[in-house]
Amino acid sequence: MTNVFVLSVFTFILYTGILFGLSAFFVKRALNSYEEYTLCGRTLTIWYVILTYMGTWIGGGTIIGLAGSSYMNGVGQYWIFASSCVAGYFFAMLFITRIRAIRLSSIGDMFALRFPEFGEKVRIPVSVGLLIRNVTMIGMQFTALSFMFTYLWNIDRNLAVLVTFIIITGYTAMSGLWAVVATDVFQGFLQTIGLFVLMYFSIAANGGIENIVRFYAEAGKEIQIALIGGEGWFANFVLCFITFGLFFFMGDQSDWERVWASKNDKTAFWGYLIPLTVTLLLLLIPTYIGVFQKPVAAPGTEEEYLIYGFVFERLSPILALFITVTIISAIMSSADSFMIGSGQIFSNDIIKRFVNREASDKELIFWTRMGVVVSGTVGFAFAINISDMIYLWISGIAIATVTIIPAYFMAWFSKTANTRGVLWGMGAGMLYCALILLLGFEFNLLSIFIGLVINQAISFIVSRVTGCPSVQVVGSTYYWSERFRQISNIPK
Repeated sequence: MTNVFVLSVFTFILYTGILFGLSAFFVKRALNSYEEYTLCGRTLTIWYVILTYMGTWIGGGTIIGLAGSSYMNGVGQYWIFASSCVAGYFFAMLFITRIRAIRLSSIGDMFALRFPEFGEKVRIPVSVGLLIRNVTMIGMQFTALSFMFTYLWNIDRNLAVLVTFIIITGYTAMSGLWAVVATDVFQGFLQTIGLFVLMYFSIAANGGIENIVRFYAEAGKEIQIALIGGEGWFANFVLCFITFGLFFFMGDQSDWERVWASKNDKTAFWGYLIPLTVTLLLLLIPTYIGVFQKPVAAPGTEEEYLIYGFVFERLSPILALFITVTIISAIMSSADSFMIGSGQIFSNDIIKRFVNREASDKELIFWTRMGVVVSGTVGFAFAINISDMIYLWISGIAIATVTIIPAYFMAWFSKTANTRGVLWGMGAGMLYCALILLLGFEFNLLSIFIGLVINQAISFIVSRVTGCPSVQVVGSTYYWSERFRQISNIPK
């Protein structure tokens, strides 16, 4: 046991050193300009784009949370996460080439372009919604890694979260998006291999697929391993899609960063679509790992520790360490993306627009780093106070979705929506979310849907009452405007 402890500590230190080394390699390039630091100078090639998406989307919180929830509730949990991937196809097909055509730096830039009245105040609720989502996701990843540290080394969970915070914040702040991309390429490769290895041994531990199927059949729970055809699976998918799945219809700030960071339209489009498809398939692995552990897991196993229990109790020390590195890579590669996304929102949509409009590149890089640190700190606070990863994930997406999504659709598809209407709608959405939290309720599919309806209704009514925007303003993002009519959704 002592040897395993020493070896695991050494492995973690070595792994951390590699991440900082990769980040340090790009420091000089990253500090050339604000655009280099936040968008890699808009030069990323397709393999960089593919692997950085892979590293971001398959997070440790996703692996551990999905495996745990599938263990408790069956394979149907897959569709909660898959709905977001399906929404991503719409983002790719409808918006990627158009987003690149307007060549901006943040989601807030797009809203400010379409709703420019009142001194770009529309950036504020958009930024707040996105930042809340990001810090909850950061907290989710911190929590996932802390569970590993406490299980492996038996250390205090708060200390584990602190170590996680220092490491990820450190290398992310060092080189910005270049650090994120470089480490994601390394980590995305590792975690993909590790997931397949974990799946193989998860099946082998149960004596093969036949034994697993027999176990559920004898228990009368065949429905728990049915991906399609289980009771209510399609209804659950649809409900998830039209609620928090809609957030991925818009795309996240980290997605938009990579779209703009890609060297051309073709790279941006296929660099997004290919890893999205792979992710949809890879999500099946933690899903089935969860249900496959039911026959062999110790009674009373907590879902947060399900994977760790299997890895450290049923695999050889060397193999367990490899899987540990896999999970660490998944966690860190997701957290760093949300951190740099938060940093860019902080510098571009807050500091540059409302504090110092004449800020130099050097100053903006400084404020982006501060945004990385602040978002990591808030994520740290969430992680030490909330251990439920799925709750953090749903709450963050719910708030961002209810606040922003109706305005996003109106920006692209409505000629009558104006700034006043959108601001009133987003304000109502944020107030609704605040009431949900203050009254002690949890976000679910119904509450998210009600929030979307309230936001949309108020935006529509206020816009109609107060008058339509100018043709020039509408044309800046209107989907069927002359500006975009000649742009192919699928780059040649």
